[in-house]
Amino acid sequence: MSIKILNTGLFSTIQDEGRIGFQNQGFSNAGVLDYYAYKLGQTLIGNNGPAIECTVIGPTLQFLEDNTFVITGASFNATLNDIDVDDHTVIAVEKGDILKLGKAHQGARGYILLGNSIDVPLVANSYATHTRSHFGGFKGRALKENDIICCKENDAYIHRVGYSTQPFLKAFTHGIIQVIEGPQVNSFGRDKLNKLTSSKYKISEQSDRMGYRLQGEVIPPESSADIISEPVALGSIQVPNDGNPIILLNDKQTVGGYTKIATVCAADLHILAQKKPGDNIRFEWTTVEQATEKLKQQELDFQQKLNQIIEEPIYNTTQFRPTSARIKKLLKGEL
Repeated sequence: MSIKILNTGLFSTIQDEGRIGFQNQGFSNAGVLDYYAYKLGQTLIGNNGPAIECTVIGPTLQFLEDNTFVITGASFNATLNDIDVDDHTVIAVEKGDILKLGKAHQGARGYILLGNSIDVPLVANSYATHTRSHFGGFKGRALKENDIICCKENDAYIHRVGYSTQPFLKAFTHGIIQVIEGPQVNSFGRDKLNKLTSSKYKISEQSDRMGYRLQGEVIPPESSADIISEPVALGSIQVPNDGNPIILLNDKQTVGGYTKIATVCAADLHILAQKKPGDNIRFEWTTVEQATEKLKQQELDFQQKLNQIIEEPIYNTTQFRPTSARIKKLLKGEL
């Protein structure tokens, strides 16, 4: 079983939750930028396989065997054999079918998960691609035209057809990102701290999975931005000598030598992941205690949503009816 990449889109890679426990050896975590969209897709499709993470413009792929798929995260003008299909809905496909995502009209990062899941080697306990290190995922790189990716056989792949849920609209519409004080916050005067939260910042075109470069009010530290290299956290906001902040993301280096004014709260990283170059964001100070409680509540609410998908599934009948003939054929003798 396999799929063929006909068009790569802007930047598509294979990702999972990330490579955990190897930063002390210099390996970046990598992994999906929008964890919630990814886990939502896994729950809908019914397996723990990796996803194709696509950015702003999604890929076009052809199914070389029967399968199912779901698209989560950003909303694309997706079509299957030139017929519109909904995101956040599990859809059945036949051998030869062509899925085209096109341009995202809401959000920045989408995830394609398959019922017969993507089959790539585990590297350091993860399927995640880290393109700068050239390992993980599919040949350690972004997907290319004519790549053929194998899929695992899963006898139950068809059982979730029609499962559907609503996306997290807040991730697309919310522009305020909460931050806590960074380890070098005292290197910045009170005026710079106020500027960080009173100013609007635009995400630069020079942004990628390693980090978002921001354009707006410059906030250089009082003296040099250069410090002795130290470990950096996901969401760290580095400020080099030019005063333009950089938010470090999943493909970040494991250590860095610039002053860090703040760190994005873990609960808001998925919101940040859905911002594209040209989008504006604002920062808001919070405390470690408040950020921790916010994350706990968010995780509880999300788990309830996942449980509801499994225990009280909602079916998208608009997408279910056109595939009913396929489903009957695939489930013949099993009903």
